Amino acid sequence: MFSKAFKSEFYRISRMKSTYILIAVLAAIILIVNFLYLKVDMYGLMGFSKEDIEGIQQMGTSAESYEDSFMTGFQAGLQSSEEIAEGDTTIHLLGEGILYEESVATLYTMDVGSMYELLLISIFVGLYIGSVYSTGLDKNLNNFAGRRGLLFAVRMLHIAVYSLVMHIFTWIFCLITTAMMAKSVRLEIDKAFILYFIVTWLLCVAFGWIVAGMAHMSRSKAAGITLGIILSAGLLSTLISVASLMMQKRFDLDPDFNLGYYTVTHNVAALNLYSDGHFVVRALICALVYGAISYIGSLLIIRKRDIA
Repeated sequence: MFSKAFKSEFYRISRMKSTYILIAVLAAIILIVNFLYLKVDMYGLMGFSKEDIEGIQQMGTSAESYEDSFMTGFQAGLQSSEEIAEGDTTIHLLGEGILYEESVATLYTMDVGSMYELLLISIFVGLYIGSVYSTGLDKNLNNFAGRRGLLFAVRMLHIAVYSLVMHIFTWIFCLITTAMMAKSVRLEIDKAFILYFIVTWLLCVAFGWIVAGMAHMSRSKAAGITLGIILSAGLLSTLISVASLMMQKRFDLDPDFNLGYYTVTHNVAALNLYSDGHFVVRALICALVYGAISYIGSLLIIRKRDIA
């Protein structure tokens, strides 16, 4: 029965044009974003050379106080602005980007943290689950003799697999752009990277299941995709910050308390190869908790719902 359901859903995904279009869109986004990271000279746009930046950093490091260090950078920026206004400084657009000398692993964390991958996963999930209701595919439940949980589990498994595929392709596209535009290709596939890969993949799966839950609850493609866009674009960050401040005052919490620390999107954006152990554990717990709640909640909804 499981094999029949798995093959049926796999065939449906393989026939969806969005399955391949979204991967192509991911490739295009990573190419553009990594071009900015690797080839656009941010310092050159401000009229600085690499030697100028190194000199400013040395002066800031040798400054005796924070105020001296701040004034060093401020005066350097002011002088550069005056030179640009007078036309005495040459502005360079292309050159060595801010990640030009970094490894593939570092570039990968930047791309994953940008949450474009989450956005595309949410679109896939919204289309995949939403089509179950928009095309009448939910009537297929009759073919599984009341085993709604089995068919639901297969669909959620496919979301997890597609999230893994997107995660792997993100790394592949990072490798390609690094080979094309970076100083050298350094993979740095160590324990830290493997742990980062697994935890962020689990966060992506949890995010996909959250979107799937909305699609199941609303029986709509648009609702799931809209929720994914809102979350991945950080449109709720202001609301979360206000709620965090209110809780700090109401319950006399630590000033560093932030509800964003306990959201999937924040952990995807904040986690990196050098994150402390408690940050990694917190991200892992968030992935497991949100994933479990979304899975169980969606399962309860479809078990109690009459077939359309």
